[in-house]
Amino acid sequence: MTHLLTRRSLLGAAPLLAGGLSLAGLPDRASAQAFGQGAAGAGPVRAMARLAGNENPYGPGPAARAAIAAATGDSWKYPIMEEMAFRAQLAEREGLSPREVLVGEGSSEILHIAALLAGIDGGEVLTATPTFDLVAVQARAAGAVVRELPLDAQMRFDLPALRAAVGPQTRLIYICNPNNPTGTMLPGTELRAFIESLPPAVTVLVDEAYLELAADMASESMAALVHKGANVVVARTFSKLHGLAGLRIGYALARADLIERMARLKLSSTGFLGVTAAAASYTDMQFQAESRSRIAEGVAITTAVLDELGRPHAPTWGNFVFFDTGGPAREFIAAMREAGFSLGRPFAAYPDWCRVSMGTVAQMRDFAAALRRHFG
Repeated sequence: MTHLLTRRSLLGAAPLLAGGLSLAGLPDRASAQAFGQGAAGAGPVRAMARLAGNENPYGPGPAARAAIAAATGDSWKYPIMEEMAFRAQLAEREGLSPREVLVGEGSSEILHIAALLAGIDGGEVLTATPTFDLVAVQARAAGAVVRELPLDAQMRFDLPALRAAVGPQTRLIYICNPNNPTGTMLPGTELRAFIESLPPAVTVLVDEAYLELAADMASESMAALVHKGANVVVARTFSKLHGLAGLRIGYALARADLIERMARLKLSSTGFLGVTAAAASYTDMQFQAESRSRIAEGVAITTAVLDELGRPHAPTWGNFVFFDTGGPAREFIAAMREAGFSLGRPFAAYPDWCRVSMGTVAQMRDFAAALRRHFG
């Protein structure tokens, strides 16, 4: 299977594929060109719109940029006290204790730790396909048995099928909500009822990387279950709405005993600038609202042209749109690259469908014009 050039790819590739970083199975130049960059030291290959990584093309907000500039002189420090304060800041908004918060190097680290725990327990992991596959890949590497179930007819996680698949060895269920790559979202009421129906030995890892893009995050999040003592881990990131993918900050919300187990398997430490920027961005509500609005405008442009061209697409709550290209997705992706747009990879379960990440509003208008030329 072709490796995914997206958020949190293969854990070790987390520093955002900058400047031709090599990925397993891909030479430096190929991985760089997929994002419209030259090989290391070679400079740009061509003007290429990055519509593959589910990033925020507008970058960090004003508060985060100011915090980064002010903190640069202190970046020789380990952010020990800063991370403690940041955990307290996250906990206060959620009505939790800092002992129920774990900060990681992007939410990839949170997912990786959960996968390791499942493998250490020698249990089974349940998830869906297609979804973000880091947990499945790492759980298998850690010795867990992984079962991937198809999505339902609405391209969502099939909760009845997952519940029926739970057995005595099931230790972890991974649910990405909203889902990547489809963008579809399970209603919070349904997901909460599913989690509460599970045996106490089963932990549910809910990846909410894209939930901050939703208009009503609080009602859809599973964070309320942490208050109830449920066996749930909520993973979030500053890589999407906050535009801080290159600084790698994410966090988990869970019961204190789960956080303690996860903390023992921490793989790295956070950076001073990342923690400082995330803490500032967390309170910059105006920037967050503006980012949501711009991303929503890009989605509206994209879905409108797909409707105009009669191309089916999944309803999305993410910063990307998953749509039917009408033929092999690889051919469409290659055609769009020639037109100046870098898109994601095909997915085996939907070989004719393609995911396009939102660029700037101007880039999405250009992409809409490219779609009209391609399908016209």
